[in-house]
Amino acid sequence: MLKPVRKTLLVLGAFGAIAFGASALAGAASKTTTTPSSSSSSSSARADRPRHEQLTGATADKVKAAALDKVPGATVLRAESGGPDGSAYHAHVRKSDGTEVTVLVDADFKATSVQTRRARGHGGRGHRGGPGGRSAQKALTGATAAKVKAAALDRVSGGTVLRVESGGHDGSAYHAHVRRSDGTEVVVLVNKQFEVTAVDEMRHR
Repeated sequence: MLKPVRKTLLVLGAFGAIAFGASALAGAASKTTTTPSSSSSSSSARADRPRHEQLTGATADKVKAAALDKVPGATVLRAESGGPDGSAYHAHVRKSDGTEVTVLVDADFKATSVQTRRARGHGGRGHRGGPGGRSAQKALTGATAAKVKAAALDRVSGGTVLRVESGGHDGSAYHAHVRRSDGTEVVVLVNKQFEVTAVDEMRHR
């Protein structure tokens, strides 16, 4: 009498184990989700980041005027659309002491704030002195500055000299930062005889 009952219990137990295994697999499958890779999420974040386009015409003039009204005596390097804190425009400005700031301008062309910019190194090969590493570069003044500017403009016709400094890479005596008429920037290396020895492209920051 016990044998048929035992066989029945074994069969029921086998079916129960199969059913439990199937339900466990289904649960695992339902919990499996696709997580986006870090590269795709970072790519989408970069895509969501607004692009700043360089301004031209009347809009650029108004933004520059607002920036110079906020920072008198400065030089506007460029004016662009957008900006931090949801500003409509912003201008990159170099003060008379050589420091650079970003002036935020609203849609009514009023400067709302001035943000200090971090110092950056020059692109390309870098400006290094002798074996001691990067040399101290000081802003030039007087006759020396005038000669370096003249040499730079003679090489980069139609450009605008942003600043001239002592030293430079490859052992140059002086160098000038120049913006071409197309908006690109270069570094013009000048020797002690005020002769241009090289023109290096600058990388955008």
